[in-house]
Amino acid sequence: MLTLFLVLAVLATMVAGAVLAVGRFRVDDEDSGGAVGIVVAPCALALYLGSAAMGVVIGWEGYKGAEDGMMAEAGSAQSLYWSTVALPEQESEEVRERLRAYLGAVVEDDWPAMQAARGLSPEGDAAYADLAASVRSLSVSDTGDGLDRLTARQELNSLGEARLERADAATEAMPPLLTGIAALSAIVVAVLPFAMIRSGSRVAYFWAAANLAFVFATVVLLFYMGHPFSGILAHDAGTIEDAVAGLDGIDRALDAPLSAY
Repeated sequence: MLTLFLVLAVLATMVAGAVLAVGRFRVDDEDSGGAVGIVVAPCALALYLGSAAMGVVIGWEGYKGAEDGMMAEAGSAQSLYWSTVALPEQESEEVRERLRAYLGAVVEDDWPAMQAARGLSPEGDAAYADLAASVRSLSVSDTGDGLDRLTARQELNSLGEARLERADAATEAMPPLLTGIAALSAIVVAVLPFAMIRSGSRVAYFWAAANLAFVFATVVLLFYMGHPFSGILAHDAGTIEDAVAGLDGIDRALDAPLSAY
């Protein structure tokens, strides 16, 4: 709601500024070739272009970084699942059940919390703690599965690191200062063409209006960029859901030789 209010406030300021510029505050020929045209307009344009470009780059880098982190998290979950194959049946079943419970909590509890910019959910934290307890309590064995136990602990650590990265991404938003600079400079860039129209030609007004619409669209993009789990660029839980489906595939692969036999 606050974002919508700010966007509408920017639009209202742009339109009001354009109307006032046309009616009362036109820039005369002397000013358009002087301080306004040489200093004010280029500075406002530079601020607008620089802040808008930085905002888009920050949003895109955050999106791609979150995507890589989710892929790493899904890969660690599947590797952890595979590492339980050679473990004793009771320990293996416990780790697998808690891993599935954790991934379920990520989808059902973490994602709504991340979309609301609240970080991660307590349910997800509890599910990960249970999973960690089951992996770290694996008994020492001399049956040759020590490497699998070590792999399970390593993948658990990787899973935890990916979870922390996801927590950071879920609370990172566009810097308010950068968004404010972009909005204020955008208002100037949108209004100045109306003030500098020397003749009342329809073509001049058309291009001034087109410039206002384009500049306003970029402001909307910046305000709604959000973070990697909400806004225009937002990941869904599809990667984690695919990881759960991959666990089902692992079970089928393990059961296939038995059924064939």
